[in-house]
Amino acid sequence: MKKILGLIALIALIVLSCFYFFPKQPKNIFDEIYHETEKTYHTNNILRNIDGFEIDDVWPSDDPNISNNPFGIYDNKMTPSNYSKIKISFNFGEGIKGMTIRFERKTNSNITLWYSAHYNIKKKVLQKELAIFEEPRQPGQYLDDEEKVREYLGKNNISKEDLDKDYDEIVNQKVLKDWCTIYDSKYTPSNYGEVKVETQWENW
Repeated sequence: MKKILGLIALIALIVLSCFYFFPKQPKNIFDEIYHETEKTYHTNNILRNIDGFEIDDVWPSDDPNISNNPFGIYDNKMTPSNYSKIKISFNFGEGIKGMTIRFERKTNSNITLWYSAHYNIKKKVLQKELAIFEEPRQPGQYLDDEEKVREYLGKNNISKEDLDKDYDEIVNQKVLKDWCTIYDSKYTPSNYGEVKVETQWENW
């Protein structure tokens, strides 16, 4: 009887361990980046290993207003031409936990395209969105009304295929490719893993 009870207890322990351990495993490449950065950002942020990626000087910080929101920006010398301000930021504190990749591309007109790819760690959703800066820009002023953004794109002959190309060049071929060079990832820039991708301009 004791052997049977012991066996049942062992099985129960294994089952409970599975429920505890496996859900915490990264489901996709963004999970990996989020969790590995969360482990290291107070000491020696893993993203420091990316060539040309500079963590903001205030990190690590004890300031309660920013202590859980590290970010860094690529040196423009290390980024493809026409692209700038490639920024990776995180929220490990209150509110919607996740990470965001932002970047800009200056067009041949008087507008700059401002891309955002936000990953929600809880929902496992990546939202790809677009806004526009009118140049010369005013601090804090940008256009994100979808109808007006589409109007600007139409006037400047910028197609959704152009937007996809920009996203691929920076998020996939730069940020995620760099991640795979510093971390033994289970995923690739062309195979994210289990994540739902919502693209604002998909049906434009």
